[in-house]
Amino acid sequence: MKILLAAGGTAGHINPALATAGEIKNRFPEAEICFVGTANKMEARLVPAAGFDFRTIEISGFIRAFDPASLLHNFKTVFRILKSSSQARRILKEFRPDVVVGFGGYVSGPVLNQAVKLGFPTAIHEQNAFPGVTNKALARRVDKVMLTHPNALKHMQPKNPPEITGLPVRGELLSANREECRKKIGVRDEQIVVLSMGGSLGADAINNAFIALIERYGADDRYHFIHSTGASGGWVIDKLKEKGTDPSDCTNLDVREYIDDMQVCM
Repeated sequence: MKILLAAGGTAGHINPALATAGEIKNRFPEAEICFVGTANKMEARLVPAAGFDFRTIEISGFIRAFDPASLLHNFKTVFRILKSSSQARRILKEFRPDVVVGFGGYVSGPVLNQAVKLGFPTAIHEQNAFPGVTNKALARRVDKVMLTHPNALKHMQPKNPPEITGLPVRGELLSANREECRKKIGVRDEQIVVLSMGGSLGADAINNAFIALIERYGADDRYHFIHSTGASGGWVIDKLKEKGTDPSDCTNLDVREYIDDMQVCM
């Protein structure tokens, strides 16, 4: 069995794809699984780290603005779409998958569109109650649409009746041992862990709420804080320092851009 998975852009697309790939490997160890993504996004790090084959295409999305920089970006995007379709077609012909599954992000578009044209069985999975642009467009063409939440169907027009699957979760999140994990990250038995995040790209509202939380409770050693700022939250540590808290000096404060060991932290 050969399965081609397309996912990219954010961890919200990539992690459910990785969870699915991991479960398939558990059930069918002989299965060949290959991911398609972009070379400059998060999937280029997360997928190989999880031990799966990874191939790349060049693709970007359109910017809904009319300034010179956005127009130039959109002009380049048109050429990337044409190039990515050719790249996706080549990968499909070389790998010859039994099924192609898209999990969202711009990279799913050319891969699934070419898979449909070449006659491969196709499916997509939508993680959100409000689907992304790519999955909304693909829903009309692919053989099967899988949804985390039934409300997503209000915004999609699938060719065939959809399946409500829920959100794929990595097995290690369910099997991690609490005591071992607390030792690994240096949390005392009596400490309360406060874990916070705003997605892989970050969320200003959550980052600001975290800063306010640390202002009030950061010095209280009863708590151990773990926070993911996201890619757009590089300013968080500087803001904490401005307010008198340097995370590098606090044993109970762990601030990161992205949480790679979520099974341990959760």
